Amino acid sequence: MRQQFTPPTPEQRKKILEAAEESERLVRNPEREKITALSRSQSWRLERAGVHPKATRLGYRFTAWLLSDLLWFVSQFQTLPTPSSHRGEHD
Repeated sequence: MRQQFTPPTPEQRKKILEAAEESERLVRNPEREKITALSRSQSWRLERAGVHPKATRLGYRFTAWLLSDLLWFVSQFQTLPTPSSHRGEHD
C-alpha cells in the first residue's frame, strides 16, 4: 500500500520554503517536472492514487501546484513510488 500525500502544515510550509530560499508561488508543469523528476503521466497517475500533490485548475488547460506542496512531496518521498507493472522487469 502506498503512503498517501498529506499537505504540509503552515509551519512546515514556512520551513521548507525558507530552506529552499523560495517564497510560495504556483508552479506550472515544466517546472513541476524539474522539481519532482516525474513525467506528466507519472505525476498524473500518482495524483489519482493520492500519492502526489493535487493540481489546482485555474482555467481551461491551466493547472498549477503550490511550490511548498511539491517541495514537501519530494522531501517526504525520497524514494518515489513506482507503478507496479513494468514490462520486461524481473525481481
